[in-house]
Amino acid sequence: MKDVAKTAKVSLAAASRILRGDRKQFGEETCRRVLEASRQLGWRRNLLVSGMQTGRTQTIGVMIPPYNSFWVSALSGIHDALAKYNYLPITVWVGNLDDMPYFEKDDAEGLRLINCLLDRRVDGLIMWPPFSVSYFHHFPEFVERRVPVAVIDHSSTVADSIGTDEEQATSVAAAYLLGLGHRRVACLSSRETSSQTWAIKRRSSFEEAISRFPGTRVKSWRLNAQGTNGIEIARELLQDELRPTAVFTVSDHEAIFVYQAAAQLNLRIPEDISVMGFADLDFAVTMNPPLTTMRQRSQEIGRLAAKLIVDRIDGVIAAEDEPTSIRVGADLVVRESAAQPSDRR
Repeated sequence: MKDVAKTAKVSLAAASRILRGDRKQFGEETCRRVLEASRQLGWRRNLLVSGMQTGRTQTIGVMIPPYNSFWVSALSGIHDALAKYNYLPITVWVGNLDDMPYFEKDDAEGLRLINCLLDRRVDGLIMWPPFSVSYFHHFPEFVERRVPVAVIDHSSTVADSIGTDEEQATSVAAAYLLGLGHRRVACLSSRETSSQTWAIKRRSSFEEAISRFPGTRVKSWRLNAQGTNGIEIARELLQDELRPTAVFTVSDHEAIFVYQAAAQLNLRIPEDISVMGFADLDFAVTMNPPLTTMRQRSQEIGRLAAKLIVDRIDGVIAAEDEPTSIRVGADLVVRESAAQPSDRR
């Protein structure tokens, strides 16, 4: 830095401020000389020193696994936005791809990773639901210190949250099935654990949307806490006394169980039973028949999560302000798994 200042014929303080980006008080020619001298001399900013001076590391802990195409796309949005704001994501998750999605089964490892990020003084955290549940349960001191946290796909009263507008999306899904003529509709939900508030909200919103229409019946089923009984539950709902003509699933993963159960029961999709998913994951279009579903705007959700956390760090949203909840719409994708109902009486 001294060499840069000497070469550019400015004070050490002026060179330091210009190279940190604080250039408003300096003339264009002065800034040009400092920047040119830094390039010639190979100067590189020491972010460790800068972090000690400013109290910021310009890093964000991102505790989100590449579990499926929704989360991969969300991670892409987070990465792009953080790069724009000159922040570096440190992305961690528990286990390997074979362990997904039951990260909560190794809570100790999750806590170790949270501690690793906090020990590295990340400026904020972006979390997927299971990590956020552990964080707010085990780290109340950081909650009180208002370390900025943004959670994707999880309702929280103590952190900013970003997710899908479940009421809007399920209203669109219900209207589509009702428009085809379905009046007896089953809903297959996920595990609905404490980390799956999205599934609870999506299922209840769909039930409400269907029930608003006169002459309809809707009945819901849920997977067990481990998510290991999907095909059994799908067979049960397909053979229920409701005799549904359509099944709405809270994600495309559950739709796979309905396809498998229908095949076991010799039911054709969509001739005998219509199926509608949610998310538009990458495999939905390759299912047989291709799955009609609601497409979540996952990359937009990721970008908004990154912007929200940066706004908290920069004070655009004050630390004492109440948690912000952002909801993003979803879009209907019509394929071949839903049709007008046939008489199954």
